[in-house]
Amino acid sequence: LLKKPALFCGESGTAKTVTVQSCFKQLDQDKNIILGINFSSRTTSYDFQAIIEENIDKRTFKTYGPKASGKKMIVFIDDLNMPIIDTYGTQQPLALLHFLMSRMQLYQRGGDLELRDIADTQFVGCITPAAAGNNRVDPRVMTLFATFNCTSPSREATEKIYTQILEKHCDEFADEIKACVPKITQATISLYYTIIEKLPRTPVKFHYIFNLRDLSRVYEGLLQSTIDKFTTKEGFIRLWRNECMRVFSDRLVDQTDNNLVSKTVIPDLVKEYFSDVNEYVLNDPCIFGDYSAADPTNDEAEDPRLYEDLGEMKNIKDKLDKMIDDYGFDHKPMSLVLFDDALLHVTKIHRIIKFPKG
Repeated sequence: LLKKPALFCGESGTAKTVTVQSCFKQLDQDKNIILGINFSSRTTSYDFQAIIEENIDKRTFKTYGPKASGKKMIVFIDDLNMPIIDTYGTQQPLALLHFLMSRMQLYQRGGDLELRDIADTQFVGCITPAAAGNNRVDPRVMTLFATFNCTSPSREATEKIYTQILEKHCDEFADEIKACVPKITQATISLYYTIIEKLPRTPVKFHYIFNLRDLSRVYEGLLQSTIDKFTTKEGFIRLWRNECMRVFSDRLVDQTDNNLVSKTVIPDLVKEYFSDVNEYVLNDPCIFGDYSAADPTNDEAEDPRLYEDLGEMKNIKDKLDKMIDDYGFDHKPMSLVLFDDALLHVTKIHRIIKFPKG
């Protein structure tokens, strides 16, 4: 296993990093050490060499290897193509990587410029294809790797995957909720492909990159639902609308784009797939959170953190005003006026933070 350096190439959201880390978990931890490095546009060759040198020790006269004796170090470099291209058309960290991999040697920086042999070290990397603003990796670096292409699943496969995830979660929910699971997935997939088509990435909107991670975030929100709070079909569809708006609409920087998604595409999908409950689902405001039962001043109070529809803005304002007043008992009082936009932003930020890796 890992006799040759491996490189995984695929679009964002094709589970390259997850696949590699899953393979690492299957390795014998007593024989291998994983060194993870994330390249960025600000990574320099000096940064890269410093990380390598921090994790190796001198073994013999000029031979260096992993600090843990008897173990092999696997250097995992994510976003390999991210370093900026300099005046001469090279990416300095990759130039150093090419020298290190091809000769398994590194020059000491400063001092005597000693040439050091690097032993028991292997390399694995992940890159995105050279398109849509992604840097092209030097072919001389690519030739040192065995390259694997990670493709996105087909629309049918994607639909099947997410339908099964939601069906499993809704096993104990009401029958009318379980019956609408396939339609929820179809509507989500339609929304996803419509956004990709109508909101392409541009130099100004460079962050308009939509991939399977966004679908997963929608379903991550749907999986926060509980039997206690979601007993009807219309309530569950309303949760779906909220998650789509949080994941897709909140990323859009242009009001025209935002209106396209939140006031045209999503309502059209609701009317197409859930016409019998569209009036209730499309009612505003649509805000969900899990802090309605929170009471920080009572140490003995149980806070189940149940995700639910928070209702009217007045309900949210009353709750947050009370929490600010409670905070003022033990800290310096804060005179804050929570207008509607502030209430929305606090709730959205709280939702993001509560999710893993939020």
